[in-house]
Amino acid sequence: MITEIPTSDEFSSAAYAQFDFAWDIVISFMTALDEAGQYIEVGQDDEAQFWEAARQRILTSLIIAQQGVELAIKGKLVAFSPYLLLGSPSDWPKDKTGKGIEFSEFKTIDAQDLIKAYNMVSPKPFDTKFVDLFDRVRKVRNSAMHSVNAKLRISPKEVILIILEAHEHLFPDQSWVMARKEFLLSAPDVHVYFDNDHIDGALVRECLAVYNLLSKSERERFFNVAAAVRKYICPFCSYESAKLDGPVPNYAVLKPNKPTSTTLWCFVCNDTHLVSREHCSEAGCKGNVISDDYNRCCTCGEEQLPN
Repeated sequence: MITEIPTSDEFSSAAYAQFDFAWDIVISFMTALDEAGQYIEVGQDDEAQFWEAARQRILTSLIIAQQGVELAIKGKLVAFSPYLLLGSPSDWPKDKTGKGIEFSEFKTIDAQDLIKAYNMVSPKPFDTKFVDLFDRVRKVRNSAMHSVNAKLRISPKEVILIILEAHEHLFPDQSWVMARKEFLLSAPDVHVYFDNDHIDGALVRECLAVYNLLSKSERERFFNVAAAVRKYICPFCSYESAKLDGPVPNYAVLKPNKPTSTTLWCFVCNDTHLVSREHCSEAGCKGNVISDDYNRCCTCGEEQLPN
C-alpha cells in the first residue's frame, strides 16, 4: 500500500516556493545594485565585477527555478493520477513493515519524461514554446549541476524571463506579480516582526527594476503594458514607494486608453485608480491626469494646489 500520496495543490505550492526563491535571489542582487547607484557612482567595470561575484548564485537561482518547473508539471500529472509519477516497478521499494510505503520513497519518472507523460494524458498538451523552454533550461541546469564550467554564464534577465515564461504557461490564471506579493506577505520575517507595511513599497522597487530590464514587447507580454501608450505614475505605488525612499513608479496606464478616460490601471498593485482630467497646477507640467484619492499629478507626481 502506498501512503502519504501528495495532492496536485501540494506540488503546485512547492513549485511556487521554488519560483519565489529563485526570483528572490536574482532580485536581491538587482535591487542591491540599484540602491548602491543612489549613493555612489557605479562604473561599468564595477558592475561587471559585481555580477561576476554573483555568477554562481545566479546559476543556483536557475537550478532552483528549473526544480520549480518540474514540480509544477508533476502537480499537473497528479491531477490526473499520482501513479503517473511512479517509475518502473523493478525500482519500487519493498514494504518491510507491512504498514505501507510513503509516496516520497518511490523514485519518480525522469525529468526528461515529464512532458511526454503529461502530453499523453492531457487533452490540452503543452505547446512547443514551453517544451523548448523546458528542454533549454534543463540542459543548462544539468551543466551547472553535474560539472563546473567557468565559461557558463547566465544573466539575471535570463532567470527572470525563465520564471515569467514558465509561470505564464503553468499558472496562466494568476499574474506573477500577485503571486510574488503573496509570498512577501507570508515571508518568515513577517511572522517575527508582525509588520508588512513595507511590502507594497518593496514590490514597487523590484517590479520597477524588472520592468526597466525587459524589452517593450516583454513588458507587454508579461505585464500587459502596451509599448505605444503613455505611462503615468501610479498614485498608490508612489505613496508606498515613498515610505522606503524608493523609485518613482512610472508604469501605470489609462484604461481605456482614451483622452477622456478617468481610470488608471497599474500592473503592480493590480488596481484601477480614479483620476480627473484636469491641468496640473505645477508650473511647466503639461499633465492632465490627477489622482482623485491622492490629489497628485500622475505625470510629475506633485501635489496639486487648491484652485
